[in-house]
Amino acid sequence: MKTNVAVFYGCRSVEHEVSIISAVQAMHSIDREKYDVTPVYVTKSGEMYTGEKLFTIEEYRNLPELLKSCKKVNFARENGKVLMKYENSGLFSKQKTVAIDVAFPVVHGTNCEDGTIQGFFEFLDLPYVGCDIISSAVGMDKAVFKDVLKNAGLPVLDCLCYRAREYMT
Repeated sequence: MKTNVAVFYGCRSVEHEVSIISAVQAMHSIDREKYDVTPVYVTKSGEMYTGEKLFTIEEYRNLPELLKSCKKVNFARENGKVLMKYENSGLFSKQKTVAIDVAFPVVHGTNCEDGTIQGFFEFLDLPYVGCDIISSAVGMDKAVFKDVLKNAGLPVLDCLCYRAREYMT
């Protein structure tokens, strides 16, 4: 039985489009003899979709049309498994579910790569590829990262750091 890998990408980031390109490349690189690949495209508003057309980069040129051909999904933990649940499309339709074994985030930028999506996976108790929440958050915040390096005794150039709230006053 193959491991079902859900590739998460897109998200609420200014690097949304870069994430799409990276994810499509990653999905085509995964060994299909060992793994079933399930694309999970996260829109800029946080909605999640899956569908076969998400594997084709050219389809993203017309995003509204692409999403019409995909199914909206949500995730839940039930009976010790993480299930991707398709939203019902009709009054009498049965809800389709797919068990997800591992998440593979291919995300870039704030609101996803900064530990946000890892927190979602941790909440679901879903194993995932890559850095954990704290290392992702620290790696994205350059001022905090410099402090961590300094406290570890590593040489770091001096700098002045301003937060948006300080800069605006």
